[in-house]
Amino acid sequence: MDSLIKVFFCLSVFLLLGEINGVEGSDKNQRMYGFRPTKLFVFGDSYADTGNIKKSLSSSWRFPYGITFPGKPAGRFSDGRVSTDFLGISSL
Repeated sequence: MDSLIKVFFCLSVFLLLGEINGVEGSDKNQRMYGFRPTKLFVFGDSYADTGNIKKSLSSSWRFPYGITFPGKPAGRFSDGRVSTDFLGISSL
């Protein structure tokens, strides 16, 4: 049991240090190259519903999809914003 706790502790420290380094690295690259991305290209997966389906082929263009955001059906199988919507807003 003691060895399991040591493994868990080491893994936790490793993950924590990895996160701190990742955040620091992205800030460093922005200063070094003077580059700030202005576009976010998302091709769709389980975290992003891009909604690029023809109206005639999909039920996502019908009620109740989209009633929360943007207020009408938009071809997305979600009823509101997804993670990429929040990323796009925060980069403005």
